[in-house]
Order: sequence, then C-alpha cells, then structure tokens
Amino acid sequence: MKKNRGMILIALALASFACAEVITTKEADFRSGPGTEGKQRGKLKAGDEFAQNDKSDERYNVQISDGGLRGVTKFENIPDDEDRLIKDMEAILQEKMSKDYPAGQTKRDAHPKSLACLQAEFIVEPDIPAELKVGIFEFPQTYPAWIRISSASGKIQSDKAKDLRGFAIKIMGVKGERFQRQNGEKATQDFILISYPIMPLGTVKLFHDAVYYSIEWSPLVFFSRLVVSGNFHIINELRKARQNQTSPLDIRYWSTTPYICGTDHVVKYSLVPTSHIKSALPLKLTDDYLTENMEKHLAVHEASFDFMIQVQKDPNRMPVEDAGVEWSEKESPFIKVASLRIPSQAFRTREREELAEDLSFSPAHSLIEHRPIGGINRARVEIYRYLSEFRHKQNNKQLMEPRK
Repeated sequence: MKKNRGMILIALALASFACAEVITTKEADFRSGPGTEGKQRGKLKAGDEFAQNDKSDERYNVQISDGGLRGVTKFENIPDDEDRLIKDMEAILQEKMSKDYPAGQTKRDAHPKSLACLQAEFIVEPDIPAELKVGIFEFPQTYPAWIRISSASGKIQSDKAKDLRGFAIKIMGVKGERFQRQNGEKATQDFILISYPIMPLGTVKLFHDAVYYSIEWSPLVFFSRLVVSGNFHIINELRKARQNQTSPLDIRYWSTTPYICGTDHVVKYSLVPTSHIKSALPLKLTDDYLTENMEKHLAVHEASFDFMIQVQKDPNRMPVEDAGVEWSEKESPFIKVASLRIPSQAFRTREREELAEDLSFSPAHSLIEHRPIGGINRARVEIYRYLSEFRHKQNNKQLMEPRK
C-alpha cells in the first residue's frame, strides 16, 4: 500500500511536468549521473525566499554565468535555490529511470502510456480581441497538428485505474521568431494540457520535495511533511485529480501553467470539448476502455474542442510562480481563440503507436510570443531536455521534428 501511494504521488507530481520530451541529438553531452552530491542537494530547507528578477532584457533572454540561457521575464520571481533543486530532481529521476527500465527499453519518465496519437487541425479564429492577436493567433489560419493523449501515471497501467490524462498538441508549419531556450524544433508550437485545472504540487520546491522524499526516503515522509505544514488541501487535490473518465475526447483540459501572450499579457490555456456525441462509461471497465471509446467515436464522427485563453487580471490572485492556484474564471473568463478539429480516423495502428513514442512535446517548442514562464515551466524545460537526452541515449534513438 505504501509503495502504491508513493507511485501515485510521484505520478501526479510528474503529471505537473506534463507529457513530453525534447528533441535532442546523439552528440549531446551527458552529466555523469546521480551520486552523493545529488542526494546531498536534496536536503534543502523549506521556505526559500524569492529573489525579484531585475535582469530581463527586451526579449527576456538572460545570459547567466555558466554560459547558458536562463529565460527570465519581468513577470517572474525566481527562488535562490531553484537551479539546485532542478539539478537534484534531474539526478534522482534519472536514477529512478535507470532502475525501472533496461537499456533499449527506457520509457518516458511521465505519461508513458499513450492512449491515442491523432491527426488534427488547429483553426485560428478570425474575430478575437486585438490584444491577443499575436504569434500563432495573429491571423486566421488552419494548421495541421498531431495530438498525443496519455495517462499520467509514471508506470503503464490499466485504464481501470483512476488517473489524470494528458493532452499534448503539436502544431506544425508555424513561422516566426522562436523561443530559443532548449528549443530543438524550428516550425512547431506545442500546447501541453492535463485534465485538472491546477497542479497540486504547483511550485518547484513542492515538486522537489515530493520527488526527493518519496524516492529517497518514503512516501509517508512527504505526506507527513504536508500534514505537519498544514497542507491538507494539497493531499485532497491530489486525490480529486485522479478520475475514471468516459473518454479523453469528452473532457476538459487546462495548461495549469502560465505563458506570455505577446509582451504585455500573461495567460493560461484550456480545451473545452464541443463534440456532438459523448461516450458512455462501460458497465465493466477494461484495461484499454479509454482508447476503445475513442476508437468507436472516431470511427464514425469527428471530435472537436474550443481552444481558450484566460488573461491574468491580478498577479496576486493569479500568480505566475504557483501553478497550484486556480485562476478565477469569474474574474477572468476564458476567451475562444481557436478550434481544434479531430477528423474521423483509424488510429490503432503500429505506425501511430511508433509515432506516439517518437513525437516530442515541450513548453520550449514555442514562438517567443507564447514563451513559457513560471517555476514549473522553467523546471520542465530543463528536466525534459536532460531526461530526454538520457532516454534517447539509452535507447540509441534520435528523433526528428514532424513536418506538414
């Protein structure tokens, strides 16, 4: 029971980092791997103070002392220990992947079970507010897209198990200036969403503690820390996030993390289902009932969603640095800016299964106008690349950017 609770916790934490990996090359250098230094880094004190960033330039790309680009915007506040926390998580999670999978069969660290890989169209609306007409939303246009739908658990498991679902969109043929940090794709825009409006472990510190204490010690240690600190609401949100859905095509999704829209606005995204039909929950759940329900749906009907943007109105009530806080839809309603159309198709093929494994998704795959911000996104960009490089090296594979 303790082990199962631990895997659930880690899976939900990893779901905060969504369903993705970055395209990398075989020639990439790798860190030497976790060791005593990584474990010592894990023993960090809670309550790290936030340091106000005052180094952002016009394009929000800042060169740091080690030669890397740490993208920072005027909207972000970075904890002093954030880099150390991120590196520690990289080491711990890589070590866990090494133990969980043999070389040549290494799976993604999060969302390893693909439920469907679908062709789609992303259709930008003609009539949207002027302040949102930037980047991919500047002009009405129809883009080809791939979608990977997945279960969040860190281990492949039956659809009968309650879980979060991931919905990752890769839009192709997107022209414009690229977000340069850890971005290995030249003409894509990724939107990564999950089936819950918040990430219960919404800060880098919380996520780090979940990973460190659950893996290096015991899941009960982390739960005890949440209880002692009075964070019962986090435990409750982790429980509520896991559900048995009728079909991934029937439910709503949220980005949970914030992004820039242009230079002056901070936004979040949501997908709202608009299909004319809805699947029914089987009387007896099967191991693959979610995929089976999508197959039945798309055999005769298309599926559709409204792609929505929510604009930050108040930085205190709608924080950038804590993805565990839900932004009020009453204060800032979501605005439709595009439609997602998934035509009728047969997707349960070997080719689609292989494509689902090969496709790579990351917040870093973005135009500069839609760049990811906030602690969880900063961590995702770094950790995705590091673990993806490790995974690809283990499997002796190299991925390629999909084309139109």
